Amino acid sequence: MKKQFWSVQRLAVFGLMSALVFASSWMQIPVGDVSRIHLGNGFCALTGLLFGPWVGGLASGVGSMLFDFTNPLYIAESWITFLTKFFIGFLAGLIARGGKNGKTSGITRDVLGALAGTVTYIVLYMAKSFIMKYYIEGQALQAVQVQLLTKLVSSAVNAGVGVFVAVLLANALRPALKKAGLFRQELIG
Repeated sequence: MKKQFWSVQRLAVFGLMSALVFASSWMQIPVGDVSRIHLGNGFCALTGLLFGPWVGGLASGVGSMLFDFTNPLYIAESWITFLTKFFIGFLAGLIARGGKNGKTSGITRDVLGALAGTVTYIVLYMAKSFIMKYYIEGQALQAVQVQLLTKLVSSAVNAGVGVFVAVLLANALRPALKKAGLFRQELIG
């Protein structure tokens, strides 16, 4: 008999981590009118590091998309947020676990996974921002470049802080999760 992916425990972990991604996105410092520094991306990476690529990616996407629902300026792009933030948790989990069937093997994989996820997000976010500002809104190229520079700097800070927070918390939480029985293959699959 084939085991179902969404067990009660995995669904509970998914809900909790989605809520943590959502709440941590509120821990922010606005940067002008075009960007912000926040902890959401770090919790996206943390979710992937702790619970694998699928739970990590889906919880990252859902929690971030729900954050977008709280601001009328972001609602229309919430589906894009789901897709771009999905990659933070997915790649962090995939690399930290060493590929499809791997197991987490230390801080180096955690750092590489969190970096890969956040850098991929930055590339996708910058591409989306350029397309929206230049092609859809029709802003002048120079104005778009200034906005993108601000977004790039704050995204790089978010990535650096996010990687640090995710790796630190993942290594601190894994022993407790193992002891509580919440760091098992059937939960992180």
